[in-house]
Amino acid sequence: MHGDAPRRSVPDVSELDLEHAIGQVCCFGWSGTDAHTVNEHARFIVEQLGVGSVVLLSRNVSDPVSTRAMLHELQGLARIPLLVAIDHEGGMVCRFADGLHAFPGNMALGATSHPYKWARLQARAQARELRAVGVSWNFAPCVDVNSNPDNPIIGVRSYGEDPQRVAALGVEAVLGLQEEGVLACAKHFPGHGDTCVDSHLGLPVVSKNLETLHAVEIPPFQAAVAEGTGSVMTTHILFPALDPERPATISPVLLDGLLRETLGYRGIVITDCLEMAAIAETIGTPQGAVRALQAGADVVLVCHTLDVQIETVRTIRHSVESGILSQNRLYEAASRVLAAKRRYVRASRSSDPVWLHPQHDRIEEAIARESITLVRNSGAVPFPASASVAVVAMHHGAGDVAQLLAERGVRTTPIVFDPDVSGVAMHEALAHVAQADRILALTAPREPWATRPIDQVAQAALIHKIHALHPERLVVVAIREPFDIRRFPQIGTYLCTYGYQRCSLRALADALLGRFQPCGRLPVTIPLAH
Repeated sequence: MHGDAPRRSVPDVSELDLEHAIGQVCCFGWSGTDAHTVNEHARFIVEQLGVGSVVLLSRNVSDPVSTRAMLHELQGLARIPLLVAIDHEGGMVCRFADGLHAFPGNMALGATSHPYKWARLQARAQARELRAVGVSWNFAPCVDVNSNPDNPIIGVRSYGEDPQRVAALGVEAVLGLQEEGVLACAKHFPGHGDTCVDSHLGLPVVSKNLETLHAVEIPPFQAAVAEGTGSVMTTHILFPALDPERPATISPVLLDGLLRETLGYRGIVITDCLEMAAIAETIGTPQGAVRALQAGADVVLVCHTLDVQIETVRTIRHSVESGILSQNRLYEAASRVLAAKRRYVRASRSSDPVWLHPQHDRIEEAIARESITLVRNSGAVPFPASASVAVVAMHHGAGDVAQLLAERGVRTTPIVFDPDVSGVAMHEALAHVAQADRILALTAPREPWATRPIDQVAQAALIHKIHALHPERLVVVAIREPFDIRRFPQIGTYLCTYGYQRCSLRALADALLGRFQPCGRLPVTIPLAH
């Protein structure tokens, strides 16, 4: 791959004893707050459990240079070179808070005028940056078709609602990542786009019939498989029309049957994290790992807890020794992991900080600008050059947008409302808002991972109050989910950014000031918005 030399040779599967074969089918994460060093948890899973892959979460990364050094040290502890995985989809799911480009997310790509071009270029840039820090496996792209506006976990992580468009964009991302030497992962098989339950918190059920599943959910995975995606991630969702008893992750009907036999897939199947409630609070993580391997998964993902990881390895070993899990099945899985390592585990040729490359800045800016979508305009956009703007929200993005407008010469006042604000304080704040020439209200979804999720009823009530008083001056911007307008369909001027990364908010500020004409198109249908 680009002339790079492997760190160490990857053995043939026939050279593995049982202990190391089990290790190769495990992808574990580690806890801890110091992301600059290899801590005891990380050292244990590599040296003692012999895992074949590790996954980086936000807690495990710092700046790119420090992360690269940490991963180099971790690789040095491994008997067999590690696949290093990360969720770096772009948009709202990027583990590097600083350093690497976040890039706008999938729905932002789907909204652009040149989505296929940008999907490929973004994926290639992401892969170059990831490889430069020592990451070889990206849990992306997310090829779920967003057919449920109330989906709490996918949303803007999807390219949109059109299965063929999602399929084509997913293929571009797969090809872009793998062209630059990073193993791609189409997820979440067979589709997480039509759920109203977060599988981190419970077991979702998708009750679509077979015809609809094959028309909507399956095509993006079929396309990714046909174009050679190196891995596919399962989802912990029950699809009664396919398997009425078992969620996809532990269903041989879906993994060995649909994915392997029907779609002809030969690459790695990895589970979503088995510590998610849909598995952990039903059959339990260790048994979930065994059941997933029996069903046709090749790698079991356990992201968090050392005791659970130890018990998972013990349970897999006991299952093989007692004949519950076929040794042939285990070694088949391990052989797929080793094959991927021969292709994707490569040493970086230099310490060039490619994440600082100006070309990546240009890609990020172009996607962000092309994605800004002006859904409606009653004449409030663009803002007059001398306008004063009150930026109102129950989200921290209000301060960022106010700052960006101020940097462009606009007189701004950020007002962040607390959902529990008293009536008197609300009245005073609304009086202050009334003095502005434009009122820019930002909306965002609950975000269950937040310390204090936004109260959607209170947020909508705030928008209604401002609209009742100042309809001609109000501009509402959904800074993540475009579906927010369902709660206030009377709004006259409405924009979508599909995320609140700095690049998207910069593009929003420029669009509001008329520095470019927003040309994004909604990749999803918003009820009541047309």
